[in-house]
Amino acid sequence: MNAPERHEMFTLPDGARKIELLKDSKMANCVQFNIQREDHTIANLLRVKLLAHPHVLFAAYRQPHPLEYYVELKVQTSSRTTPADVMREAIEALMLEYGNIRSAFDNELLRMDASDGRAQRAFGAFGADASEFGVGDMGARGQRADDVDIDF
Repeated sequence: MNAPERHEMFTLPDGARKIELLKDSKMANCVQFNIQREDHTIANLLRVKLLAHPHVLFAAYRQPHPLEYYVELKVQTSSRTTPADVMREAIEALMLEYGNIRSAFDNELLRMDASDGRAQRAFGAFGADASEFGVGDMGARGQRADDVDIDF
């Protein structure tokens, strides 16, 4: 079969940037962000967060092909700000929002584990404990293995 290797969906090649910026020459204050190794999940979250910003005029995304592991996110802003600035704000807001959800989840697991020991053992649908999913050793922000610094 001609399908690419599964790890190519997630592994960023050496020297590749997570986010590339392409300025649109036809529209003012418009940039296309090519986000490598992501799909509709993060693209739609970013789109919704960007559209909530008062200076964003347009935000949309597309995934060019199912076997190409990147999304194109186009953002146009008013003259008061730049697309890179609103993108940075959106990413930081999402990291804060989902970091809070993750912390609340961790706290609830700890609370349930303290009240009765069954909480961790009944974590998954198949009875797997929470440590299989990395929940037991998440640590603070910046100490988890899945933290990624995005520089664009």
